[in-house]
Amino acid sequence: MRLQRHCVIDANRDEVWRVVSDPSCYPRFMASLQRWETVTDGPPGVGARYTVHWKIGSVPIGGSVEVVEFDQPRELAWIGITGVSQRGRFRLRETPDGATKVNFRLAYESAGNLLGLIADRVAARQVSRNMGQTLRNLKRMVET
Repeated sequence: MRLQRHCVIDANRDEVWRVVSDPSCYPRFMASLQRWETVTDGPPGVGARYTVHWKIGSVPIGGSVEVVEFDQPRELAWIGITGVSQRGRFRLRETPDGATKVNFRLAYESAGNLLGLIADRVAARQVSRNMGQTLRNLKRMVET
């Protein structure tokens, strides 16, 4: 399942990047995030790993993720290493008026062939709502 949401934040790209690139901020703006723990030592960037669980319905879903792109101040992407197969990305682009357009993409796939496909489709509505809420939280956090 592939989902994408976007918003425009009334702040320059560097201000948005400071929040998006700081793993300590994720529990404050990621909707339905139940667990966010740093696994690796060192600064955020390519190769950093985290244990992440989101609450989807009544079930915590997630696993270990690794940052695979960290292109300051433009792109941050991760892939799932364990747990649910997933890829996520925040893409930041300047708008002509000096604001920042944030694209949030998420692709995930549950194991289990037909049952996994059904679970993915059932979860898509809530995941989409969570992505929208995540962007609203990020916008509020950066703009205030």
